[in-house]
Amino acid sequence: MTQDPRLEKLPKGRTCIGVHRAIIEHLLSKRTDAASAAMLDIPCGDGELMTSLRQFFPGAVVRGSDLTKPQTLSNEEFFVADASQPFKVFPDQQFDFVFSVSGVMEFDNTRQFFETCREHLRDEGSLIVTNDNVVSIRDRLAYFWLGKVRPYPLLVTQGQSTWKMIPIHNLMRILEDAGFKVREVRYVSMKPKDWLMLPLALLVYPVQFLYLHLARSRMPRAQRQAMYPFGALLYRHYYMVCEKALAASRQPADVQGAQTISETGSLI
Repeated sequence: MTQDPRLEKLPKGRTCIGVHRAIIEHLLSKRTDAASAAMLDIPCGDGELMTSLRQFFPGAVVRGSDLTKPQTLSNEEFFVADASQPFKVFPDQQFDFVFSVSGVMEFDNTRQFFETCREHLRDEGSLIVTNDNVVSIRDRLAYFWLGKVRPYPLLVTQGQSTWKMIPIHNLMRILEDAGFKVREVRYVSMKPKDWLMLPLALLVYPVQFLYLHLARSRMPRAQRQAMYPFGALLYRHYYMVCEKALAASRQPADVQGAQTISETGSLI
């Protein structure tokens, strides 16, 4: 299959390189109905992902929301909203896809944000969330030597922006508590210099693998492996594909997560 050359020219946006491309490739490979879907990007930043979605899915309804409207977007396709608070955007529209790209570190109440996103999704819709990976070898070395993980500053003064670090196991738990099932976890975004960490990754991974498989937990081993594959030691970012959990089946997250994986086997 010939790769679409447009994928090489996608804008980076306010996230890691390759994240927008990974989202587009997921939509192209997994969902044949994306061509006519309704899509919401929140927070949408400067609208680069929206532009890319329109390029590949010209028949889709693409909308965005953030604190300020980018100049490239019209009033009809943008809704001003503070996603750190309960919000209602495009009240006459339900969405097939809601995207939150590198946004979860901006909100103090992450569960509230996901619950509000859930209200904007159709029953068969998908939430795609991306976040910085903070368990790579580079992050572990940075924490050992400097007391910080790579994307987040150690020294912050009043008036500077601060970001909330959410490890992947916390993010998965919050999503489940908010009424979602996590169907896929994919690690993305590497730079050539990240390959310098390969020898250390090869040294660390066997120990990590044994710990994850022998640790006492009700979490299924398939879910553990999906969260912490070998690539997690090298890649800078990851995305999760989530769907609504049935209202009747919403349970404590440790039980719900176990049922999701053991019954469906679809988390990869």
